[in-house]
Amino acid sequence: MSFFTVKERLDNILYRVFNVFSDVIFFARLSTRKELVNNDKYRLSHDGQRCFIVGTGPSLSGIDSCFIDNLKSETVFGVNSFYKIESFSDVVPDYYVLMDNNYWGVSSGAFNEVRNKYTKPPVFISDVRALKFLKGTEKTSEYLALYAKNYPVDSVRFDARSNLSITMNVVGVSIQMAIYMGFKEIYLLGCDYNSFCSVGGSHCYDDQDEKNALPSYNLAFYLKYYSLTTEFHYKLAQLAKENNVKLVNATDGSLLDAYPYKSLKNIFADNF
Repeated sequence: MSFFTVKERLDNILYRVFNVFSDVIFFARLSTRKELVNNDKYRLSHDGQRCFIVGTGPSLSGIDSCFIDNLKSETVFGVNSFYKIESFSDVVPDYYVLMDNNYWGVSSGAFNEVRNKYTKPPVFISDVRALKFLKGTEKTSEYLALYAKNYPVDSVRFDARSNLSITMNVVGVSIQMAIYMGFKEIYLLGCDYNSFCSVGGSHCYDDQDEKNALPSYNLAFYLKYYSLTTEFHYKLAQLAKENNVKLVNATDGSLLDAYPYKSLKNIFADNF
């Protein structure tokens, strides 16, 4: 038995113990569980439909305008700084996912920036720690507040009314919620998954202001982060299979190999 196998088995024992305590703490938090009841109205709300989860990777800059126009009539999940992408300014996301700690910290203004960007504010998806920003003080909007403290050892939890599994990545959370809502086809765009091996910009918009405001990390951090996140994507692929969901990566040149690839041209073939 290799050292890595032994370590993985010991880690999984610790994670299972952690999950027991995590669930106990969750059930003790009555106010949090009451807040999550609001998420019930979104369960299977898009049963049998399809959606697009759009990241912010550099590959979005190369997408043909005709495909962007097609997205206007699709159900779209925007994430992070999607609202800053000029070429997608006419694509109004139905759901907007902000899961990074910074969004209820130094970047908390993003909630109102998103609200002010779109005539019809999208439904926000974020952590319960961002509750006051989800509720807002200017324009009101619908939201799902999530509690995610479960470590996915064997499988990924996706019930938004429960203690969700951690997936470490905003795209992973978007996939969990899309499956929770009943989508049967999920397509990923702008998920280049390569910021750990690029010295240039990691987004399809000018992200220098974000780089200046947010903490910077070294290569060791990114490799550890991507290692964990990739394992979780493999588990999400299994979750999709178990729920008869077609989960496809439509990002040209993406390094994320958990999902099969399909080009936008083939996805939108019927539209032409």
